[in-house]
Amino acid sequence: MKFILFIGIAYGLLSFFVYWYQESLIFFPDVLAPDYEFTHFKNVEEMYFQPDEATRLHALRFTVDNPKGVILYFHGNARALDSWGYVAEEYTRRGYEIVMPDYRGFGKSTGLRSEEGITNDAKYIYNQLIAKHGEANIVLYGRSLGSGIACAVAATSNPRLLILETPYYSLLRMASEQMRYLPTRWLLRFHFRTDKNLKNVTCPVYLFHGTEDELIPYQHALDLKDHVPTTVLTTVPGASHNNLSDFDLFNEKIDEILRNGD
Repeated sequence: MKFILFIGIAYGLLSFFVYWYQESLIFFPDVLAPDYEFTHFKNVEEMYFQPDEATRLHALRFTVDNPKGVILYFHGNARALDSWGYVAEEYTRRGYEIVMPDYRGFGKSTGLRSEEGITNDAKYIYNQLIAKHGEANIVLYGRSLGSGIACAVAATSNPRLLILETPYYSLLRMASEQMRYLPTRWLLRFHFRTDKNLKNVTCPVYLFHGTEDELIPYQHALDLKDHVPTTVLTTVPGASHNNLSDFDLFNEKIDEILRNGD
């Protein structure tokens, strides 16, 4: 009887820990000083967005001459723009302007994190870009954590393209797979239902996933493809979570998608 009581208490404490500290299990931000300068990047300018009174979002804009369009890039769950900015070079050399924001609490961005807040932030930035560039010129790109965010924006808008690199079926499923004995559906405040949102996306959708992804299982991409058969999945054999751009297949397909902007 005491053993059963001990197990029950331990289970309750573990559930309590996951509920209250889940942000530290999902988000791994670096914080940057307000006067930090991004001198290690070329053709870059800083941007700020104010979606509400309590939130100020910081982003980097990487410019090119006569851009084919603009890519709104949502990065992964760790670090900040001082690290992620290097990714922009892969797309500016393809003729695209890049706008890359940091999430609340990342880099120079401020605000309390919630799924609704992060999603609304992303939609706010997207709408600001529409006013400047026109919706038909915007490509939404989400990588890892950012895939669910980009998909949520695309579900209520009409961008030129949606590109998802190493996407997850949902953050809820990720949690249930990693903590299968806990009631994650009730504990988790961040669900990011890529599967649900993808059904409402009307623009062309391209998925990229490596077969050896050690963080988000390749099966997630397969199931998203089965869930919405009109999506195009590029499988990169041997690629893991962070090295897709090292593979010719990935780069050739990205070139094909972005070459003519359609």
